[in-house]
Amino acid sequence: MNKKIDIKIDKSLDKFKGKVLFPKKLALAEELLQRAKFPTELKEKLNIS
Repeated sequence: MNKKIDIKIDKSLDKFKGKVLFPKKLALAEELLQRAKFPTELKEKLNIS
């Protein structure tokens, strides 16, 4: 009984595997997201005001 199980993993999650995001780094990332100029349709998808 050799069943092949296919699991799809979001590649964007992979780079954080085994790494700890410290609150300071997380806060910095949030701030950069807020300051970045996104196209309107992307803002809607990401839910950024």
